[in-house]
Amino acid sequence: MAWLDGATLRPSGEAAFVIEYGEEIDQAVGQRVAGLYAAISAAAPEGFVEAVPTFRSLLVLFDPDVTSKDAILAALPEESADAAAATTEWIVPACFDADVAEDLEEAARNLDLPPDTVRERLAASHYQIGMYGFAPGYAYMSGIDQTLTLPRRQKPRPPIPAGSIIMAAGMAVLCSVSMPTGWYVVGRTALTLFDPDRDPMVPFAVGDRLTFEPVSREELERLAREGNGLRRAS
Repeated sequence: MAWLDGATLRPSGEAAFVIEYGEEIDQAVGQRVAGLYAAISAAAPEGFVEAVPTFRSLLVLFDPDVTSKDAILAALPEESADAAAATTEWIVPACFDADVAEDLEEAARNLDLPPDTVRERLAASHYQIGMYGFAPGYAYMSGIDQTLTLPRRQKPRPPIPAGSIIMAAGMAVLCSVSMPTGWYVVGRTALTLFDPDRDPMVPFAVGDRLTFEPVSREELERLAREGNGLRRAS
């Protein structure tokens, strides 16, 4: 089956299994996981419970009294280019001014780069939603310019606002809730990343791509009052 070419299947107890594609955070791998996630969710054979995508793998949960790993895999359609391409590209207004990007200047010093260069590279990066985790709507992204790679802080910093953009370890995250973090706060959006009364509850699908559109602090505040400014790329 083409879906499994180069993949490793691992059991995860009697009611789940994992399909792994590689060991690295790579956008091509992320697109393949997103395609498989869409296909297996659409097929949804009897006994399928849910699938959970990550940067490089898909966890599949099922009811072992009703179905099996082999039956779920047999229900998959043939792989097609359309499955991997069925993602959306977004433009997200974001502010990188010092008063909301609280750690940007510290990060720039640690990177030995001018702060404006860090801002430019954050805005020029092409991000991909790799997974949700840690907290509801907490969106982990690949695609950040790798010259901005920093280790996590040794100690967490105080809580940050929801909508913050943080970076560390060669990744970036859109934060859905206020909490302490060991990552660097380098920007802010007006997005609500998680709303249990919204359908869907999170704005992006795993595999979606986005870029940041720099805006002023004043524009960010306007967007927070009137709408988040999120739009599809043309």
